[in-house]
Amino acid sequence: MRVSVDHSAHCGEPDRPRIRIETLDDYESATRRIAALDASSRGETEERERAALIEAIAVWDRRHDDASGWREPS
Repeated sequence: MRVSVDHSAHCGEPDRPRIRIETLDDYESATRRIAALDASSRGETEERERAALIEAIAVWDRRHDDASGWREPS
């Protein structure tokens, strides 16, 4: 998965990674990684990774939501 990860301090959470999904393949890899994390026992590091992946997927979904282009005719 090719993603951008920012480990710098942001939002008052210095140890939480920020992941940016750049391609559809990244998106699919992120969803598979979340499923793998969900299927295993997780420590604190994995929980932070999972939360960052979920946030990245939500950002991708908002940017690529085809339904937002639909408008009722006026």
